Amino acid sequence: MSKQALGFTDGIFVFETVLRVRSTEVDASQYMTIEALTAILVEVRSRFFYAKGIKEIKGGHQGLVVDDLTLVMHRRVRVREDLLYEVGIVNVTYEAGCLAIKVSRMGDRSLVAQASLHFVNFDYRLNHIIAMNAGTKEALAPTPVVL
Repeated sequence: MSKQALGFTDGIFVFETVLRVRSTEVDASQYMTIEALTAILVEVRSRFFYAKGIKEIKGGHQGLVVDDLTLVMHRRVRVREDLLYEVGIVNVTYEAGCLAIKVSRMGDRSLVAQASLHFVNFDYRLNHIIAMNAGTKEALAPTPVVL
């Protein structure tokens, strides 16, 4: 399979969080595994939604579910490195959207990985995709960081 390229412009990122690579997230060579990075992306997504006031599962048995993940690793990282995760919102529609995530080292800002998480609004009782409510759509509206 060919390597897929993800191209994000820096202007789309609206959220940042920092996480340290833990010893349980590395393999025998002391480098972070792709499985661990994928799991951390779930944590980053949860932090982003929490910061935006979006509940993963709402009272009506509805929630946002990731249905596609594209992950490209550019550099390997070692245990105890601090990584900066930047999250941006792209392509929000009436029932879905896409999070762009850029991972870089805190020290030199070198690019470690890029990810794209496509999500849909899902009704667990009806077992199908539904339209997002106005509150969720408003929370996901791209608003640039103003300093």
